[in-house]
Amino acid sequence: MIRNAVIASVVLCASFATSPPAGPSDGWQRVGSGSRGGVSGMATAEGAPVGDGLADAVVVRGNSGARESRVATVRLRPGQDPVVRELPWFGVLPAGLEALDAVPGLPGHYIAVTGGGDAFHIVVEHGRATVEGDPVALPGRRDGDAYEGFALHRDRSGRTFAVWATRGGGERPAVVRASSVRIGAYGPYFGTVSARQEFAVPFPEQAEVRHISDLKVLDDGTVMVSSASDPGVDDGPFTSAVYDAGRLTVNVAHDAVLRLKPTHELVPLALFTERDDRKIDAIAFLPGRRAVWGTDDERNGGSVKFDRVGR
Repeated sequence: MIRNAVIASVVLCASFATSPPAGPSDGWQRVGSGSRGGVSGMATAEGAPVGDGLADAVVVRGNSGARESRVATVRLRPGQDPVVRELPWFGVLPAGLEALDAVPGLPGHYIAVTGGGDAFHIVVEHGRATVEGDPVALPGRRDGDAYEGFALHRDRSGRTFAVWATRGGGERPAVVRASSVRIGAYGPYFGTVSARQEFAVPFPEQAEVRHISDLKVLDDGTVMVSSASDPGVDDGPFTSAVYDAGRLTVNVAHDAVLRLKPTHELVPLALFTERDDRKIDAIAFLPGRRAVWGTDDERNGGSVKFDRVGR
């Protein structure tokens, strides 16, 4: 259902640039402080330069307060502290953004998704984030669902598909769905859900595991997911992992098809133990199998780190 409430443009906070202190020598870089500075979703800016330690990203924060930041830009350069700019938000104000991906072929356009399953089409330009149209409910959404992952993928024919996931928890698997999608001036238009699959990870092994904390689809259709364990206290300890979860393909009827791996076939591509104490809540991928991990470490704020996955 489309949320019908119309809210006048809201300036969430003044736009400003900051350079949080660089992280320790393990490669982590701080991009947000305290419980309001976590990274709950992330996408790299289309057309921006990329390389080792080099990227421009947009991140969302899972805040709900009227004057709390929802979205920020992050400029990452080798040997330099990150430059973070919290952006004012114009439009219907979301509560708890948990996922973000860039719209293929439309630089500056993104779909941001709340934990409750509302999808916002936002445009990031001129130092602000502006909502296009009304938020749209993800197909198949049910009361009580908690969404953590969302991705957009454009196939060789030029069609765009969306993949999204609930986080699951403990013995309850995550649920991943896929459909076609069109991104218009008044929001995303989702097609009929053509794929639905449950998914659970072998690690983290804790009862409070979130089987999917974020999700992205690579150019070749590989579905990448992160998982995380949050004990429910703001100081951790947290554990996380990143997996090659399977494939998104398109059949002859031009419907999305998911082929996700069963739990026993999953092997972590990146693993973070209690000693690392990182809650990976956002993932993004660059050419050359480069990756950027983003964390929501509760009282310890948000950090990012460059990595490589596969060969």
